[in-house]
Amino acid sequence: MQNRRKLHRGFGLLATLIFAGCQSTPPALPVQPGARPPLPDARVVAIHEQAVFADMHAHPSRFHRANVESILADEIELYRRSTIDIVVANISSDMAYDGEYTNRDGTEVAKGQYKPAPGETYALAADRLQRLWKTVELGYAVHADTPGTVLEARHNGQVAVMPALEGADALEGDIENLYRMHANGLRLIQLVHFRNNELGHTQTWPYSPGGLAEFGRQVVVAANRLGLVIDLAHANEATISDVLELSTRPVIFSHGGVRALTTHDRAVTDEQIRAIAAAGGIVGIWPHGRHLKDVAEMVDYMEHVIKIGGIDHVGIGSDLRGVSRYVEGFGEQANFHAIAAEFVARGYSDEDVGKVMGGNFFRLWQRVAATDHAAAVGGALPAQ
Repeated sequence: MQNRRKLHRGFGLLATLIFAGCQSTPPALPVQPGARPPLPDARVVAIHEQAVFADMHAHPSRFHRANVESILADEIELYRRSTIDIVVANISSDMAYDGEYTNRDGTEVAKGQYKPAPGETYALAADRLQRLWKTVELGYAVHADTPGTVLEARHNGQVAVMPALEGADALEGDIENLYRMHANGLRLIQLVHFRNNELGHTQTWPYSPGGLAEFGRQVVVAANRLGLVIDLAHANEATISDVLELSTRPVIFSHGGVRALTTHDRAVTDEQIRAIAAAGGIVGIWPHGRHLKDVAEMVDYMEHVIKIGGIDHVGIGSDLRGVSRYVEGFGEQANFHAIAAEFVARGYSDEDVGKVMGGNFFRLWQRVAATDHAAAVGGALPAQ
């Protein structure tokens, strides 16, 4: 496994095309009874041969909150059947303050208000990170440590999992914790979640007028140097603006809606879409069934991002297993192909469909990861 975790610099779409041309498919992973992954759509499979498909935000198998040792095999199979190459697997580290998770000994921490002891929030996230490594150890997925590793996994018909923090509360205000988590495989960091923390302020109630804090500035600078993707999801207007001003690398807003079409807090304005796109970034739309009806309406939202920011600046963040229900056509079985098929039906070219299905995110990650420092440490193995 160590030999496979080597850096592959300079790979682009051409490499993807070459790999796709000789792609092999491993035996299917076992699927639990009752789970029926969506059948691949032939046209979308053909588009996938030209682009990397990505889910920019998810919690597969609720690995971050449930008492599981890894992402389950059947969940990875859902992604593989939908030809998703990269899954950004998020650890909501602010759960140390809010509860709603189960410990390894089976004890349940109910929803509430907690004051974790020093080191507890980091330890909780580190434990969840080890569940992602267990997923790799069991052979269910590959660690998305570099873009080149993802291309190699894709060539072998495997799904790559990118470890991420949803809310950087786990850092506990100590920049050394960021370096430790990066060395242990972290490749994406969402600064805030549902609470204001040492980095910045959230966009949801209770509202706060603050922006990026001093520690948040340290984290943005360090993330740029390490080649970590920065995620602005859940951040308020001031925090988003401050990050865009400071970051030397493009950023993402991984999952949410657009304010022009909804009044829900979890949405970005047209001005924010323009600013994120102008910096080379991406706005991701989610298939959240409480806010959207079906895949067609989800694509309406994605088209709004395209209208405001351009075709190169939109993507998908499913929030799989992180929300109560999903839009019709996507559903519990995570039918990503339905999204691609809707774009095809609306007359988009194969190239543009490939972009919105993940090509944009992969291109952004290549740019973010292309740092000298990342080249020096990008293949680090987890501390065992």
